[in-house]
Amino acid sequence: MTTEQQSQLSSKALPKAGKDSLSLKEQKAENGLSLIENKHLLGLLENSRQAMQGLTVTQAYKRGMSLSKALKAEPAKVRLTMLAELERLVRHVNATRTFQTQTDLQDAVEDICELFPSLKLEEVLIAFKQIRQGRFDLYGNFTTNVLIDCIRNYEMQNTVAMREQEHVDKKKQHVETAAIDWQRLKRDLDAEGLLKTPRKVLDRTFIPYPNDKADAATQEQHEQQGEEKGTAQAQREGNTDQQTG
Repeated sequence: MTTEQQSQLSSKALPKAGKDSLSLKEQKAENGLSLIENKHLLGLLENSRQAMQGLTVTQAYKRGMSLSKALKAEPAKVRLTMLAELERLVRHVNATRTFQTQTDLQDAVEDICELFPSLKLEEVLIAFKQIRQGRFDLYGNFTTNVLIDCIRNYEMQNTVAMREQEHVDKKKQHVETAAIDWQRLKRDLDAEGLLKTPRKVLDRTFIPYPNDKADAATQEQHEQQGEEKGTAQAQREGNTDQQTG
């Protein structure tokens, strides 16, 4: 293979610059996610325990992917990950009597997907972890209803508060960065007579612009003032002559 052929192959492999080139956030994977989102989701699904290690509630809310979006992209893998984590949770809380079969676990996963579509997938896994750590009262009974109540309590304690704060921040930012409609402001000031010409009119040096109504009115006023000054000066000169005579 010649050097010219190698350069042609390398140029074909590289993305074209300009409008046709897209960033990683804009490029789409086969499942409809961006390349960054797809990499994040696959990393979480392939090794959820390592991905969730050290992840805080705030990080899960800000960096996580909503359950509905994850299910739309990878429905089978998301359900399988949740099923594995729920099965692990059931063993830790010793609830094998209430969740006796695999069907019971699958039904619980489907209920979570149906009731909490806006909750982040990472938040659901953190809720599982907090249940396992004993942060929610189970009263010696762990059923699907108790599981759903625990996740709902997690949402009320953490997610709802962060959503409200995010809404307040966005509203404040929108007010601070709101654009001023200068054309409307100009029309309002002009209608109220508050918008005046910035040109300063000097005595006997005013040169009006052609076809300018404001300048024409100013010129007429300027000429009238000149005539009044001339008349007053003539009267003063006449009075002076009379007194001298």
